[in-house]
Amino acid sequence: MRGHDLRSLVDRYGAVACLLFGVLCSISHKQDASWDLRNYHLYNAWAMLHGRLALDLAPAGLQSYFNPLLDLPYFLLGTGPLEHLPRVLAGLQGLWYGGMVFALLRIVARLADLQGRAFGMGDLFAVLIGATGTMAVSQAGVSSNEMPLALLVLAAVCLLLSLCGAEPIVRPGQRAVLAGLLCGLAAGLKPTAIVYPPALLCALLLACENRNRPWRLGLLFGGGVLAGFLAAYGWWGWKLYYLTGNPVFPMFNQFFRSDWVPVAGGTDDRFLPRSLGQWLFYPFYWVRKNYGLVTEVRFADPRYALAMFGLAVFALLAWFRRGRPEPGRRGVRFLVTFVVLAYVAWLRLFSILRYSIPIEALTGTMLLLTLQALAAGGRRNTAPRWPVWGMASLFLVSAIGTRYPNWGHVRYAGSVFDVRAPSVEPGSLVLVVGQPLAYVVPFIGHAESSRFVGLTWFNQWGGDYRFGALTRQRIRVHHGPVYALLDGDASRSLKVLRQWMPEAQFAGSCEAVSSRLEHDPRDGTGVQLCAIVRE
Repeated sequence: MRGHDLRSLVDRYGAVACLLFGVLCSISHKQDASWDLRNYHLYNAWAMLHGRLALDLAPAGLQSYFNPLLDLPYFLLGTGPLEHLPRVLAGLQGLWYGGMVFALLRIVARLADLQGRAFGMGDLFAVLIGATGTMAVSQAGVSSNEMPLALLVLAAVCLLLSLCGAEPIVRPGQRAVLAGLLCGLAAGLKPTAIVYPPALLCALLLACENRNRPWRLGLLFGGGVLAGFLAAYGWWGWKLYYLTGNPVFPMFNQFFRSDWVPVAGGTDDRFLPRSLGQWLFYPFYWVRKNYGLVTEVRFADPRYALAMFGLAVFALLAWFRRGRPEPGRRGVRFLVTFVVLAYVAWLRLFSILRYSIPIEALTGTMLLLTLQALAAGGRRNTAPRWPVWGMASLFLVSAIGTRYPNWGHVRYAGSVFDVRAPSVEPGSLVLVVGQPLAYVVPFIGHAESSRFVGLTWFNQWGGDYRFGALTRQRIRVHHGPVYALLDGDASRSLKVLRQWMPEAQFAGSCEAVSSRLEHDPRDGTGVQLCAIVRE
């Protein structure tokens, strides 16, 4: 197929094809029942709707204090108009993934325009490599909200890439502001996206270094980031500050010094590199199937390693050919700088792979740039055809070497969540013993008139601080009925209860909680609600 014919198809049907692909991929994954969904995505949305921030005390542990805005649509649709249409809801969730793929498609198409060449099969393979990565595909339809963030970030990349052409464009400042707003919204909705705005800002300044007033574009972009962040997070940060003294509680408490928890970062450092070899070559450790390196589930993905090797080759070629004019030089510099800086920031701060979907999506583009450089720039009508075959081969290698993770899914049922929990007496105190159990809270009878207190590792961490004191106080001053929501061995849960309520004793038999979200029988047969008496 000729290049202009393929580009015409992309322009005409690209959006529909990408969105449909996202819908079908999400539906094929079946019902989301991930650990995060069961731990806090359902509870946090319910808690926001009912003003529970100061009433409850961390039923979902640390995650009880995460911004709940992105959780609202899924919860409202799943408990409202789409309650008995789980496949429809799954399909709607897949639109985020489809939108992300379309944003990636527009980036690759815009890069081809900047390079003065037609969109070809090599570009299409670059999109396929990035769109079929382990994190992107496995997160399609999942409620952990990585996909909306990736869509916002890649849309910002696409907007800023348009500023990197040789010819001036209309209203570049507006594009910079809009890109900043999108990035700021992503970081505000879920602060794990905070690594991307600085990387984009540096990439923009480097790509526009020879233009007039590049700092003006940078300031406009930065202003957009700030505005987007405040719009998405400002209200929630103020609530946390008013309650705890830390606007990002409990994170980065070494700076904000809330007396609720220890003076510590609070971030998850389990997946940071453990050796010099991992710091330098971490992606090569993911080529083989692994567990516990950069994610909580088993996976294998060669894309990152191929992209890292490709960028090293690209850098060497760029060094030897420095001073030689290249088509689309500013756009190439922008994308490469963004990927490298975002990866370094991600590696240092998180090293949690599902937070890197925008980087993963661009791995195919990095490989395409490398093959173009090897083919002396990939000029129209002069470059050899082998880069296309090279991209096709790399796509096959990536597909063969990929082992997709499973974050937890169950078969579709008659309703989306299908959680049937007993009722408690109005005015009860319910102690949520362990995680992930907070998803049951919205479905407990008389939940709105009751109080919920989590007893998790988070209480132990803040046990000698105000958080621990508040936990003990909530239990001590409550004079009404007391219940415990627990999973698994009741005797083990009783030991946890007695750390905070020494006189606790089960009052008779417990009532079972029926839930389709408990996908692992070994992990889900013991969810129950037990009445507690004080000896």
